[in-house]
Amino acid sequence: MNRGRIALFLGLVLLVSGMLAGCGGPAKDTAKWHFHQGNDLVSQGCYDEAIEEYTKAIELDPSLAKTYFYRAVAYYGKGQYDLAIADCNKAIKLDPNLAEAYLNRAAAYCVKVQYDLAIADCNKAIELDPGLGIAYLYRGYAYTKKGQRDLAIADRDK
Repeated sequence: MNRGRIALFLGLVLLVSGMLAGCGGPAKDTAKWHFHQGNDLVSQGCYDEAIEEYTKAIELDPSLAKTYFYRAVAYYGKGQYDLAIADCNKAIKLDPNLAEAYLNRAAAYCVKVQYDLAIADCNKAIELDPGLGIAYLYRGYAYTKKGQRDLAIADRDK
């Protein structure tokens, strides 16, 4: 099971790293500044500090869905899956089209052995962004764990 958790986490880290490319430099002590500080810290594996920065950003502007999503990534990195799910829920409430939030929640559900919920979230992520290849990986993982090998193989081939 540890290999599966590591693979899921590495996938999230790669997703986050790709999304961070090209970030600018907002004014200091704004919500966006704390958000970017959190992103830098997550990319270094400094999850506690990243969570603090994201929390400060949320306090300054609780309407930023991506801040909840990235804080969820930090919680996931710490193994705090329930908190990751809660933040994904907040991100999705603020932005129902944020495919990455469904994907991160699916990863947490996989770790919690809630494969049906993970599959449903992967389906939603794929519906929102069919090019989000890692969603097929997570869904295939959940299908494998449920013993649905044919569906897992079909996802692997996408």
